[in-house]
Amino acid sequence: MPDIDVNLANPPLASGPYVRLGAGSDWPKANGFSDNNCASQQPPSLFGCRTGNNGQPLGASGSFKPAAVIDAAAGYRFNSWLRAEALLSWRPELEFSGQSNFLGRAGANQPVTGSASSVAGFGVAYVDLPKVGRVRPFLGAGLGVARNSLSSVSYRFPGIAANAATVTPDGSSSDLAYLLTAGISIPLNKRLDLDLAYRFSDLGDVRTSSGQAGLSRPTLPAGTTIPIGGTQAALQSHGVQLSLRYSF
Repeated sequence: MPDIDVNLANPPLASGPYVRLGAGSDWPKANGFSDNNCASQQPPSLFGCRTGNNGQPLGASGSFKPAAVIDAAAGYRFNSWLRAEALLSWRPELEFSGQSNFLGRAGANQPVTGSASSVAGFGVAYVDLPKVGRVRPFLGAGLGVARNSLSSVSYRFPGIAANAATVTPDGSSSDLAYLLTAGISIPLNKRLDLDLAYRFSDLGDVRTSSGQAGLSRPTLPAGTTIPIGGTQAALQSHGVQLSLRYSF
């Protein structure tokens, strides 16, 4: 009788393919922009290796704002406890807001803004645990590659003038990425499950390219540019995802 009860509580799951579609929200970790090489002279680094007006190394501290995440995956269940999937994860709009700490006339208020996006592909393995009531907990880990794109980043200096700004070039990069996840599955019918998951993602870095930065100052002619080196910021986040998984 004990064996029969266990089997009824945790009936074996049929092997086979499945697809999954989901959406969620990410909360990126606090981070900031720094030089790829603060000692670079050709081209000159944007920040350099000195200390800024707040006693911290020159750079831009801040964070990307909470953002939407869209998932699409195709997977295969091997047995009752193990499945794997190819996951495509898209973050269409990541808005950065922060402050830089340049010395001199810039003052303490130096707003920094920028916009990025990320598309990442992962191979993810999941372990499905025994059911607890109607829900089945699961754990997962994935490894893949992220393609991150960053628009120009604007550094504004209202302490100098209302329109004073430095605008860096765009940039894109591909980086190794990984994720860790845990959640629960709720069966809706024989083939359809509702998955609710927490996920930590490391998508590598977002980067601006070396190139010409636009300068806007009261004393400079319109269209003035200077060469600068590239900058980078780490892109890590944690968030929640809600998805529907259909098994064939």
